[in-house]
Amino acid sequence: MGKGRPPIATRFKPGKSGNPKGRPKGSKNAANLAKTELNGKVVVTLNGRKKSMTVAEISSRRLGDKAMAGDAKAFSFLFAISGVGHDTDESQTDRLTTPEQDQAILAEYFKRRGFKE
Repeated sequence: MGKGRPPIATRFKPGKSGNPKGRPKGSKNAANLAKTELNGKVVVTLNGRKKSMTVAEISSRRLGDKAMAGDAKAFSFLFAISGVGHDTDESQTDRLTTPEQDQAILAEYFKRRGFKE
């Protein structure tokens, strides 16, 4: 008994739910259904040869084909989901200011605030 410890007689028994009409165990949600569908295997013919691929692989290939054919929406979507061009490495990104400009900005700030160098 005490805070967070109800009497043993009123506690839920092991294996008994506090919400018996709730979602049943093992029921599927939309994300799991989509993941299962995308991971499903399909046999396709590429260059005259049969190959087993997932639906996700086939979809990305078709999206790439559309992008190469000039479909701007497919191109932008392909770049958005692939993450290409979103490097966060400091050496890969352009700085907005140089270190000299940073020093000048700080010097001007301190000058306005009345600090002496």
